Amino acid sequence: ETAQDLQNAGFIGANSNASPDDKIIAFFGRANLTINDGIFVNASVRREGSTRLGVDNRWGIFPAFGVGVDLNKYLSLNNVDLFNVRLGYGVTGSLPGQNGLSQEIRTINNGADGSVTTTLARAANPDLKWEEKNETNLGVEFASGRFGATLDIYNRTIEDFILERTVDVAVFGVDRRVENAGQLSTNGIELSLEYDVTNDPSFSWTTGIVLSTYKTTLDEFVLDAQTRAGLGAPGQNSTDVIRVAVGEEIGNIWGPVFQGVDDSGNAILADINGDGQLNTGQAQALDENADFQILGNGIPDLELGWTNQISIGDWTINAFFRGAFGHSLVNTFRAFYEPIIASQSSYNYVNTSLREPNLSEARFSSLYVEKADFFKLDNLTIGRTFTLPGTAAESIGLSLNFRNPIVITSYTGTDPEPSLSDFGSVGNGDVQSTNADVLSPGLDRRNNYFSSRSVTLGVNINF
Repeated sequence: ETAQDLQNAGFIGANSNASPDDKIIAFFGRANLTINDGIFVNASVRREGSTRLGVDNRWGIFPAFGVGVDLNKYLSLNNVDLFNVRLGYGVTGSLPGQNGLSQEIRTINNGADGSVTTTLARAANPDLKWEEKNETNLGVEFASGRFGATLDIYNRTIEDFILERTVDVAVFGVDRRVENAGQLSTNGIELSLEYDVTNDPSFSWTTGIVLSTYKTTLDEFVLDAQTRAGLGAPGQNSTDVIRVAVGEEIGNIWGPVFQGVDDSGNAILADINGDGQLNTGQAQALDENADFQILGNGIPDLELGWTNQISIGDWTINAFFRGAFGHSLVNTFRAFYEPIIASQSSYNYVNTSLREPNLSEARFSSLYVEKADFFKLDNLTIGRTFTLPGTAAESIGLSLNFRNPIVITSYTGTDPEPSLSDFGSVGNGDVQSTNADVLSPGLDRRNNYFSSRSVTLGVNINF
């Protein structure tokens, strides 16, 4: 058989040494304790192993503990139906998105004489271990009459998160390996409020709102600072747009500041540090005298969800609004298809209100970073039930559902939704469908689809 026959038959491939079998073994123990019918304690421990991890580090132990107190039992507050406080701590393990990441990868070289050789493309890591999430949560639940509220304050630490990174060729024989690369910490608050505005038999309305905010910081990393998330081909493979640094928040979009277009059609970039020199090359992005700055952040400052259930006689209305505020997105469609450049053969140029008509240079800058705040009517359902006396059917229900009927945003790209991780560039085939980069939020990639708007009519007949 020829080399091509062997490759097509599946005997030789980039992952030929990685078994497709995936095995997980787990042992679990749990205990619950109730004291005086008002104090509740629970504890658990889990030991789990997986073949997705390195042969020397496949097992992990994950404990959890929680305590809750019914304060109203001891305080006997007037007009209070519920007043609970709870505190919990737990450790969970997370696996990589695919099998074989701890093993080496080799590429195939087919010789003109039919010979086959392989080249090491990614080094093995027998020490690849569980990514661990440690979370502490303080919660308060309160209810009085028609009003209810829940407050959660949490701290979450992700240790040994799994990333493919550049390594020393002299040590590993190749420049890439999947490793446990560092630590992230997240502090967040979530507040949920619910209120029965009215519960009259002919008209009822229950509404609730959820508000959440969080910040994630890179505590430890294999490098002090790094740029990530390359734009890709054509022409911008070496252009990274996200900066990560120890001690800084995740999601910082990093680049030069656009100031205008010169007579030759090139971008005029700002001398940010005022030293009289323009240092805006990608190789200078992390230099002390670089004319780069934070252009935005991919993580929202505030997210909200607002639910409404309304009943008017035989009519029902369910409306869910949603919004996110404070985040930015790199509009990669504009970065590639907005400038008029000679190598751009596409006739379908992007033409937004932010376009610079005289720009003939494809170069990343603040021009392509947009605030992506939005508020939308996410889901609306209107229904009515009809009774049918004297017929075989007892009743018939009609409903009309709308998805995304109203979206309010100034963002000009495909979708203003926060992009909380990055699956890689498009043009040079680097899309990683199962191994997203959590250190690079904030990119609206060219393989993203527009959010659909739909209308559905439903009929329900009861006999």
